[in-house]
Order: sequence, then structure tokens, then C-alpha cells
Amino acid sequence: MKNTIAAGIVIFNPDNISRVNDNIRITASQVEKLYIYDNSTNNNNIKIPDNADYYTDNHNHGIAYALNYLMRKAMNDGFTWMLTLDQDSIIEKGMLQDFESHTKDSKIGIICPQYFDKRRPYLKVIDNNRIDYIKETITSGSCTSIKAWKEIGEFDEYMFIDLVDNEFCKRLTASGYKIIRLNQWVLDQEFGNIEPKQRFQQKLWIKLSEILHCQNIAKLSYKKNVSPLRVYYTCRNIIYANRKLRAYGKVGFNNYNCHSYLGFIPCYIIPSFIRADNKKKVLKAIIKGTTEGLKKQVPEWQITHN
Repeated sequence: MKNTIAAGIVIFNPDNISRVNDNIRITASQVEKLYIYDNSTNNNNIKIPDNADYYTDNHNHGIAYALNYLMRKAMNDGFTWMLTLDQDSIIEKGMLQDFESHTKDSKIGIICPQYFDKRRPYLKVIDNNRIDYIKETITSGSCTSIKAWKEIGEFDEYMFIDLVDNEFCKRLTASGYKIIRLNQWVLDQEFGNIEPKQRFQQKLWIKLSEILHCQNIAKLSYKKNVSPLRVYYTCRNIIYANRKLRAYGKVGFNNYNCHSYLGFIPCYIIPSFIRADNKKKVLKAIIKGTTEGLKKQVPEWQITHN
């Protein structure tokens, strides 16, 4: 009998090939079929297991394109769910089997674990084994219904990278699907290119954030390496996604601990500029992304099934 869940890994110019190969090996040992899409612009020394298919053309098409490619491959091979992973996300043994026990509910669109970035000590793991219904999650570590993915219109390839998961989850839940988080499973996941500061500085900023009840202050406990390209996509996509899905509520602002575009400016745009090494490039990225987000012709998305 064919397993329900396949796995897909998206790779992009990895620094640690050994960890990527560990991820591939461990994931392949837990699924019938593994699909790998390599967005890298150079050749990687990737070790491909016997039950894995590998695809690349040495060009970066973006995370949304890669995910759609892998989902189509899995669908064509008869799988009904897909576990998607980043190149350095290593899953715990037993997680997939637990996920599979929840795949029979046709109203569930995504099954996911908790996520924890060890470099950010102000983030806490939920200490219970409950199943929580949540509004959104990230793509890495998520097990997505291929039927739901197809029905709501796949991942939006125009977005390329930033906020792809937020926008997808909004369409998913608006269409009546549920996202469940199994709290007993925790995926070690690194968010962003950051460097923790000295221990004393970390404690100072984290304590101050607790006193003022403002998590954005805790972000000063690390140095963020600001990428102008990522700033461009974030500034563009936050506007694009909210225009596209304006009938269904706000999209993506909670990523930056705010509730609207007015909050996005002091919570993301200004800090990105202040913390950037190359302020000129980041300022250009902010202006370009914002302008393109406003000018882009965006058809308003509508639910296509009941």
C-alpha cells in the first residue's frame, strides 16, 4: 500500500553541504519518496538516495516555484500529502507517522510542528502536547494537503520568496481548511541571517522587552545581516498580498509584531534601514519594493470552492 505522505526539500546555495546531506538522508529514510528541488546557481555535492528524485537547472526560480514543482511531482506519483522542508531542517523520528494519523480529515489543509530558533532565546517552546488550531505557519516542516493546495490555486510564484507562506495560509483558511499544530513536535529552524550579541547584551534587551511587553525590543539582542534583496521582496509582497486578499483580512503583519501597514513602517522598514550595513542599497530596495507593490495590477482573489 502506497504511503500518503511524500517529502520535498528545497535547496539554495547551501553553506553546510554536510548538514544538507544529513537532512536528505534522514528524510529519505522516513518516506517512500523524496523530491529535491535545487534553486542553487552553482553545482552542489548533493548525495541523492535511491528513493529520491533531484531537479535543478542552476537558476533560482524562487521558493514558490520550487514548492509548486515538487507538489506537482508528488501529485502525479499518486501522493496526497507533501512534507516540505528547508535544506537544513532535520525532522525527528516518528513525526511523520504522527502527522499521517491526521491526514484522513478532509478539512485539514496543513499539519505542522512547533518551531524554535535557538539563536533567539526570547522565543519559548509551548510545553504541552496539545493539538492547536492556528491561522498560519511556515512551509518548512509543514505537511500540506495536495488536494487543498490545488483547489486554492497553488503557491503564488510572483511573490518569489518572502511572505509566500503567509499568503498561502490565508487563502487556505479562507477556503475553509484548518491548520493544526502538533505541539509535541518541535523543529529546530533558523529564521533569518542573524548573529547573537554578547550574553549580557542579550539579557538586557530581552529583560527590557519583557518589562515593556514589546517583543520587537528583544530583537536588539542579536545583529541582523540585512539583505537589500529580501527587504525589496518583503516591502513589495506585504502590499501585494494585502491587496490581493483584501476581502479576507490582514496578511503577514504579525511576522513583524504589528497589525497594519502603519505598524509595519516602524516595526520593519525603519529598523531594516537603521541596521543595514549598506543603507543606500536598502533604501533603494524599500522604495522599489513599495512602489512595485502599489503599482502591480492585482486581481482580487476569490474562493473557488465551498
